[in-house]
Amino acid sequence: MAHLHKRQLPLSANEKNSGPIDSTVFSAQEQLVDVRPGTTHEYRDPTASDKRGPCPGLNAAANHGFLPRSGITNIQQTVDGLSAAYGFGPEFAAGLSVIAIALTGDPLAQTWSIGGGYTGALGGLLSNPSGISFSHNTYESDASPTRADAYLNNGNAVSLILSKFDSLYSKANSAGEFTLDILRDHNKEVHDFSVQNNPYFFQAPFAGLVPPIAHHFVVNLMSNHSAENKNGFLTKEVLKSFFAISGPDTAHVYSQGKERIPLNWYRRPTSNPYNAPAAGADVAILATKYPDVVRFGGNTGTTNSFTGINLGDVTGGVYNAQTLLQGNNALCFAFQAAQQGIPSILQGLVSNIGPIVTLVNQYINPVTSSLSCPALNTFNQSSFNQYPGYKYAPKA
Repeated sequence: MAHLHKRQLPLSANEKNSGPIDSTVFSAQEQLVDVRPGTTHEYRDPTASDKRGPCPGLNAAANHGFLPRSGITNIQQTVDGLSAAYGFGPEFAAGLSVIAIALTGDPLAQTWSIGGGYTGALGGLLSNPSGISFSHNTYESDASPTRADAYLNNGNAVSLILSKFDSLYSKANSAGEFTLDILRDHNKEVHDFSVQNNPYFFQAPFAGLVPPIAHHFVVNLMSNHSAENKNGFLTKEVLKSFFAISGPDTAHVYSQGKERIPLNWYRRPTSNPYNAPAAGADVAILATKYPDVVRFGGNTGTTNSFTGINLGDVTGGVYNAQTLLQGNNALCFAFQAAQQGIPSILQGLVSNIGPIVTLVNQYINPVTSSLSCPALNTFNQSSFNQYPGYKYAPKA
């Protein structure tokens, strides 16, 4: 996918459900995700030992066997499974996977959990990888589409909050469908709620961009596609299925961990995968509409005290508050911050971080290259200490 310059980006309200690049083809044979009973990818409830976490798309993929049903996966399984289930871009999936492995998983076995912790390869740190369920401010973050901020919910950022889902559900348009612009409005709403109610609200350089991207995932990856609507359409019923919601509109019921891909559902075409440049363009469009949502920093111990980090100090002048909102820079900085921060996080915890750093670079460098990122050689995290949420780490 070619780099999208700002002048080429669609206006927010005009963007279709395939994201910044339209899907121009439809193939029922290629795009059908066959989850009928009796097929390889039939739905099965997770067992008590299976891991399920805060991401409905990952949970649904595991419940249908696109990812291992155990919820413990590796890079190649993630790349293959998310491509088959959702038309997710391979380099993007690999980059996100390796960050999950380095920060929340087992770097030696090169595995990670879509939910809670599990037993790793060695003693010490690696014997108890946390999984993404308990990766606050490293992988999981505040202002989720349907989850609560961890600090406001006794550390639980995993379970869907029905009132948050209902708020999103109520935003469907007159056709009973959801668009990217609707999800951006929801993103703005939950972001503002966090600023106004969570004294520990914090948007870390990588994790803080996960919720805005997750809002875009809902439409780009969960929309159904057809010959009549090649760009896709997301109905209320499809949304409910992916978020494990049942019941009438006035009395929704949430069944944790039981997210499922609907029957007769067709994913986006593989000719238009949702990859890092597409996500970068979507974030840039969001930044044009709601620039305050795409920023890094947090509240300083009281509500409504959001203070942005000085990006010039953090990045040695490579980015600042203005340039961050241009082109792919926000997503570039997110991946580069994770890449730069991983060695300092693991230093002293792992005796030899060299192989882990090599693994991370192997999979993140293709992502930053696809985004045409400027070189980032300085990453000074000392200014993060002013935010109490930066150190907040809920436990299982």
